[in-house]
Amino acid sequence: MTYQQQGQLRLPDDDDDIDDPTLMAPAHAGLSSGVAGATGINMGMGGAPGGQLPPPGTVRINKYETALPIRLDIEAALAYALGPITGALFLILETKNDYVRFHAWQSSLTFVAIMLVQVLFSIFSSTLVWLVFGLEVALAAWMGYQAYINADSLARYQLPYFGPVASNWVDTE
Repeated sequence: MTYQQQGQLRLPDDDDDIDDPTLMAPAHAGLSSGVAGATGINMGMGGAPGGQLPPPGTVRINKYETALPIRLDIEAALAYALGPITGALFLILETKNDYVRFHAWQSSLTFVAIMLVQVLFSIFSSTLVWLVFGLEVALAAWMGYQAYINADSLARYQLPYFGPVASNWVDTE
C-alpha cells in the first residue's frame, strides 16, 4: 500500500481500494487467510463477498486484520498508552497490520526521545521534569485519539521527525 502526504496525515493512494478490504494475493505470498466476516462485509459461503469462492491458489488479504484478537482502532490507540513499553509490545506481538506497527514505531521513537529529555532536565530541575511529563501524557492522549479516529481510513497521523521515520520503517518491512 502506498501513501500520499496531506498535512499531518498520510493517506492511502487513490489506487488502493479502501472500500473493499478483501483483496486476493497468490498463496505463495506467505500470507495467512483472514477471518471471514471480520470487517463487517457480508461474507457468504466460502469467505468471499457475495458467497463466491476465491480463485484456486489464493488467500484473502484484509487490510484491517490484526494478529491479536483486538480491534484495529483500539490496538493502534493502545500503542500510545504506556509510551515505549506498549509501543515495543505491539511491535513484537502485532505482525500483520502495518497501521498498528506504524503507531507502535512512532510511539516508541517519540517517547524514548521524550524520556531522554526528561533525564537531561532532571539534572537542572524537578519542576521541568514534571512539566515535560504532563506534556508527555497530553501527547500520548492526543496521539491515541488520532490513531483511534483515523483507523477506519488507515490514514497515518504523523508527528514531525518521528512520523516519517516510522512510516519509512514500516513501509520497508
